Amino acid sequence: MKRFVVGVAAAILCCAVPARAAGVQQAFLVQNSGWMEPFYADPASRLKPLVAAVAGAAASAEDKVYLLAFSQSTAGNASPALLSQGTGAADVARRLAPLAVARKGAGEALADTDFQEAVTKTITGPFKAAPGIIWIFTNNKNSPNNDAQTAERNRDFYRLLHLEPSITRTLAFPLKMPVQGKQYAAKGLMVYALAYGQPAADALGRIMAEGRLSKVLTRAPARLKPIDQDAVRIVPELVRNTPNVRASLGTDQRTIVLDVDAASLVPTVALQASLQNLFYPYVIRSAGVNATLGAGGQSVPVQVEPAAVKDLQPGASQPVQAQFALPMAQVPSPWSAQAMSAMGKQVLLPMTVEIGLAGQQLALSDGFAGEMRELFPGDPISEVFTPPESVRASVARVPLLVRIQYPLLPLLVAIGGLLALVLGAGALGLVSGRSKRYELLVDGVPRHVVLKPFARLVLKDDAGQPIGEVRRGLGKPQVRNAAEGHSLRFSGR
Repeated sequence: MKRFVVGVAAAILCCAVPARAAGVQQAFLVQNSGWMEPFYADPASRLKPLVAAVAGAAASAEDKVYLLAFSQSTAGNASPALLSQGTGAADVARRLAPLAVARKGAGEALADTDFQEAVTKTITGPFKAAPGIIWIFTNNKNSPNNDAQTAERNRDFYRLLHLEPSITRTLAFPLKMPVQGKQYAAKGLMVYALAYGQPAADALGRIMAEGRLSKVLTRAPARLKPIDQDAVRIVPELVRNTPNVRASLGTDQRTIVLDVDAASLVPTVALQASLQNLFYPYVIRSAGVNATLGAGGQSVPVQVEPAAVKDLQPGASQPVQAQFALPMAQVPSPWSAQAMSAMGKQVLLPMTVEIGLAGQQLALSDGFAGEMRELFPGDPISEVFTPPESVRASVARVPLLVRIQYPLLPLLVAIGGLLALVLGAGALGLVSGRSKRYELLVDGVPRHVVLKPFARLVLKDDAGQPIGEVRRGLGKPQVRNAAEGHSLRFSGR
């Protein structure tokens, strides 16, 4: 274990570097030690086709791919042995075809197995201590030197999978694969996927989410790490306090969707739902449940009843009621620009529900433990599925989307008001462009003046001196500022 920590000390810095845009490097380690003899001797063995199929499904054409065989290094046997390297997995099947069981040296003794060595040398060798995904195909027998050190080596491998911080994600796929060799027989094969560094964990998560492996590895993987994240999910059923709010699960099977009319939106939502255990293959023996709702930079508590889970099997659910207050300050008014722009459609309010399990106690499910005993009888390395005692809390972040259907009335009112304003302005412009003739008596002598709306006219006497002015608005004109000694008035007044 010490040599692994020393070997990756510098690499932890590399793990912080974002993954290359071109892809992620992946290594496919195929065990070929003595215990794997039946997988190579049995003509019906599907080991090599399986490796090629997994590599083809997991690696994209841009990924750097390494194919290695591993056993245990001795003076006459190097492990892991690099069989090929290149871009994409197209050449894996051809390079794997001649692979046979390794021997300790020139004699007949078959090679032993050292998982720790294989992983360490892959990271410090082909990976050059940069993030990547390591796939391990094994019969689950870690037997360095084939002596009493086996138990300690298994514990080292356990610590690597669960406790080494640079291994950020670990999945396991136990497969039924009965084979019979000349010396040994086996019933099952284990496929491990180890992500070294956070970029590799993200890439492995994308591979699983995209379903690129579902046609090859058809069953859900057992999760070894992390087991303190995404432990549970909420499956909504209905909203109890108002029949006009509809609850459903999004297409990603994680997002809680609440559909509501703006007029029916209530400040507090009482959601009846199911809390599902995603801790495959672990049973949640007991744990306390707490939750918060985050929206717009604010966090409000979510009341969950019952506030504890007990003996919840993997994949099983228990009924819960979750009550929380919606951040009404974040809800747009029907008269807001956001609601208006929706044109009577939906306004989306994304939020997040964070569910925490405190004081959790996990145990391997009896069904999975029985399956492991059947596939790998007498195999002590199955203890890697025992969850660490240090993992007593976990958190799951569940997206919540509130879809508010706004009515068309505010939009129609706004459009009507705008239309009236435009028509009024047009009418005003039309009226303001018309001139009208008026008869004006100047010192008793009639004159005719022509005025447009809002026009002003200065009147002068025969000598050209100003004697007053008239002004017109939208109505009749008015006399203004008549000079002393002069009389100005409109006829008919």
